[in-house]
Amino acid sequence: MRCLTLALVAGTLATLPLRAEVEVGRILVKNGILFTMQADETSPRKGYLLAGDDGKILRVGYGDPPPGIRAVQTLDASGRFVLPGFVSAHSHLYQAATRGLAPDKELGGWLRAGFPYWRASVPADHYFQTLAGAFDLLAHGVTTAFNFNDANGDDVEGFRAELASGIRFVHGFCLPMQGSRKSREAAFEAFYAYTRPYAGKTPFLGLALGGYAFSAGDEDYIKLEGEIMQRYGLYNQAHYLEAADPAEVAAQRSRFGWFRESGELGPRLSFGHLVHPDSAILEQIASSGAGMVWNPLSNGRLGSGLADIPAIAKLGIRIGMGVDGQASADLSDPFENMRAGLYGVRARYESASVLVPRDVLGFHTRGSADVIGVLSRVGTLEKGKFADFLVIDPHRMETGPVYDPYATLVLACSATNIERVYVGARLVAENGACLNPDYAHANAEVLTRMARIRASLDAAPRPH
Repeated sequence: MRCLTLALVAGTLATLPLRAEVEVGRILVKNGILFTMQADETSPRKGYLLAGDDGKILRVGYGDPPPGIRAVQTLDASGRFVLPGFVSAHSHLYQAATRGLAPDKELGGWLRAGFPYWRASVPADHYFQTLAGAFDLLAHGVTTAFNFNDANGDDVEGFRAELASGIRFVHGFCLPMQGSRKSREAAFEAFYAYTRPYAGKTPFLGLALGGYAFSAGDEDYIKLEGEIMQRYGLYNQAHYLEAADPAEVAAQRSRFGWFRESGELGPRLSFGHLVHPDSAILEQIASSGAGMVWNPLSNGRLGSGLADIPAIAKLGIRIGMGVDGQASADLSDPFENMRAGLYGVRARYESASVLVPRDVLGFHTRGSADVIGVLSRVGTLEKGKFADFLVIDPHRMETGPVYDPYATLVLACSATNIERVYVGARLVAENGACLNPDYAHANAEVLTRMARIRASLDAAPRPH
C-alpha cells in the first residue's frame, strides 16, 4: 500500500508544470522577425532576444519568450525585423568631412584632392572628423567598424573619438609611410602602449594593422608589418589591387609574394578591395585562409572596377563588406552598399541567381565580423555575444508587404526603415538620429573646422 501511494504521488508530480526559472535582463525584444544571421539559419521567423546589463545576449530564440523571462524594458517589435547591427569591415571615419571631392576622378586623382584637407588637419580636427564619421555610421545601422587611421603614425585623437562615439571598433593602425624602420616600429609601440589599458573594454574590440603603403613598393615596410603581426598576434588589412590603372595592377600583382615571405599571408590577413587579382593570387589567398573586404560603393564611385565575388566565394575565400570612407563612398548606407554590389555582380554575370540577398546580408554582418577577427563577439545574434542589433520596420507602403524577408530587407529597405539601433543593449540611434549627447557639438565643430581648413587652402599659393 505504501508503495502504491508513493507511485501515485510521483505520477501526480510528473503531470504538474515545473516552476519556471526566472531570468531578468536589461531589455527583452519579442514578437520580432528574427534574422540571427547564424550560418545555419534558413529563414527568418518570429522570435525574441533578451540582453543583460553587461550588454550581452542572455537568450535568443524563435517563438515566444519562455516563462520566467523578465526585463527592465520590454520592446514589442510587432513583426518588425530584428537583426545584428551591420559590420563595416573597411572604414575611414576621419574622411567624413570631405564628401563629394573629385567627383570625376579615379583613385589617384581623388587622393590628390583629399590629401590637402587631411594633411591640414590638426589633431583636434581629426578628433571631430572621426567622431562625426562614427556618429554617421551608427545612424545608418553600422554598429561595428574596422577603422583605419590616416597614416600619420599618431592617431591618439582618432582613437579617443572612437571611444567617445560608442561605436564598436577595431582600430587599424597604419605604420607611418615615411621614415626609417626604427621610427615606424617606435610609432607602433607607442600607440600600442597607449591602447593597452583599454584592451578588453567596450567599445574597443582590439588593435590591428591597417596597411596603406603596399603600392609604394617598400618591401621592408611589408616585412615589418609581418613581424609586428606575429609578435603581437594582430590582424591586418591591406589595401590591395584597388585601382584599375594597368601599370599599378601589374606592379602590385608582381609584389604579392611579399605577403607570403613576410609571414602576413594567412587567416589573420584580409585584403581590402581585391578588385584586380589574377587566378594565381586568388588560389594562394584561398589556400592560406586569408579573407577579403568588398567595398562596392567606393569601387563604383572611383571607377575602380567590380570585384568578382562569385569567383572569390567559389574558392572558399571569406568575404566581408565595408562602406569605406565617406569621402570615397559619400553615403554610409549598408543597404546601398549591398545593392550596388549585388546589382553590379548580376549585371556582370547576366544572371539574377549568381548572388542573392541572403549572401550579401551575410557578408555585411557575419562575414565582416569573421574577416576582421571579431566573430566571437559580434556579427550574429547568439547567446554570449554583444547585444548590437537593429529594429527595422518593413511594413511601410514603400517597402511592404513582405513576401520574402531577405528580399524585402536587402532589395527594398534603406536606412530610413531603421527605427532603432542598439549597441550593447543600449539605444544609440532612433529614426535616423544619433542620440549621443555630443552629436550637435560635433556637428558644429566639424563645420567650423572644415571652413577654416578650406579657407587656408584657398589662400595658399598655388604651384605654377
